[in-house]
Amino acid sequence: MNQFKTSAIILAGGSGSRMKSDKTKQFMNILGKTVIERSVAAFDGSDLIDEIIVVAKRDEKDAIEALITAGKYLKPIKFSIGGACRAESAKNGFIAVDSESRFVAIHDAARCLITSEMIDKVVENAHKNGAATAVCGVSDTVKIVGADGRITSTVARDTVYRAQTPQVFSAELYKKALTECKALEDITDDNMLLENIGTNIYAVDLGHTNIKITTQDDLILARSILIERGEAGLGEFRIGHGYDVHKLVEGRKLILGGVEVPHSKGLFGHSDADVLLHAIMDSLLGAAALGDIGRHFPDTSDEYLGISSMYLLTRVSDLIRQKGFTVTNIDATLVLQKPKVAQYIPKMLSNIAFALGISEDRVNVKATTEEHLGFTGREEGVAAHSVAMLTATH
Repeated sequence: MNQFKTSAIILAGGSGSRMKSDKTKQFMNILGKTVIERSVAAFDGSDLIDEIIVVAKRDEKDAIEALITAGKYLKPIKFSIGGACRAESAKNGFIAVDSESRFVAIHDAARCLITSEMIDKVVENAHKNGAATAVCGVSDTVKIVGADGRITSTVARDTVYRAQTPQVFSAELYKKALTECKALEDITDDNMLLENIGTNIYAVDLGHTNIKITTQDDLILARSILIERGEAGLGEFRIGHGYDVHKLVEGRKLILGGVEVPHSKGLFGHSDADVLLHAIMDSLLGAAALGDIGRHFPDTSDEYLGISSMYLLTRVSDLIRQKGFTVTNIDATLVLQKPKVAQYIPKMLSNIAFALGISEDRVNVKATTEEHLGFTGREEGVAAHSVAMLTATH
C-alpha cells in the first residue's frame, strides 16, 4: 500500500512544432499507442501513484479526454487546461490535485517511454527525501563556450546530468515554491521552482531510454527501444513493390520526385505524371494491401487532372497510417536515358521524406540508364521501380 498519497500531473500541451507533422506529438502513434496513451498507461501501472491529472491545450482537451476515457485505466483520471507556459500548466494541474495528496509527480507526456518501474524509483526517492527528479548522465565531453565562440573550459562529465521527468516533490514544498515564484515564464523545468527556495533535490539516473519525443528521429529511436523491449516482432513488417512508366512528350514539364527537372520534354499523364512518386505510392499501397493509385486517384476523375503527385503522396501517407502502419524505408530507382538527374536527387529525398513524415535517411533514390536499349533507352519514356517496407503499429 502506498504510504504517501501521490498525484501525477502529465503535461500534454506541447505544440510539437519540430515534429513537422499535422498532428501534435501527443497524438503521434508509436507501435499502436499514442504518445499520451503510453504516458498515462505507465503512471496507471505504478503502485505508488494514486491519481492522474492530464493537462492539455484548450483546443485539444476534449480530444485527449475522449482518447483516454476510452481506455481501460485503474486510477482516477482528471483533465485540466494548460497555461501560457510550462510552469503555469503544471500549476493548473496542481490545482486539480486531491487535497489529501502528499506528493506530486510532474511529467512531460512526450517522455512516453517511461515505465512504471522507472516512475517508482523516482517516487520512492522523493518519499524518502522530499524531492527527487529523473536524470540522465551525459556521454559526451561537455565544453563551456564563450560569447565569442571560443571554448573556455571543459566540464567534468561525471558531474553533469540532463534533467528529465518525472520530477516528484512534496506537495507542501511545491505549493510554497509556486507561491514564492515571481516569474513562472522563466521556469523551464519544475526543479527550478524548488531550487529557488533552497530545496535539496535528489537525482535518480534512469538511463538513456527515457527519451523525449520531439522530432521524427525520436520516433524512429522510440520504435527501436520498444521493439527491443519486445513490443513488436518481425511478423509486424510488410513489403510492397511499385512500378510505373510514362511517355515523354513535348509541351510538358518533367517532374520527378516533386522536382522540376530542366528538359526539352516532360512526362504525359492525367496528373503531373511524376513517375517516381507514382511508383513509390504503389509500393506503399501494395505493402498495406490497399490496391494501387488508380484505385484511389482514378485518371477518369477531373479532381486529379494536373494534380501534384506530392499532394497525392501525402494522401497515401494518411491511408497508410489509418491502416495501422508506419513507413520503415523506401528504395526507388528511376530508369531514364536523359536528362542526368544526380544533382536533383537530394531534393527528391527531402520532398519524399517530408510528405511521408519520416527522416531522409529512410529514403533512397537511384537513377540508371538502359544503355540506349528499350523505350527508355530510345528516350521515349521514363520508368521507375520502388520497394517499400512498412511496420505495423497495432
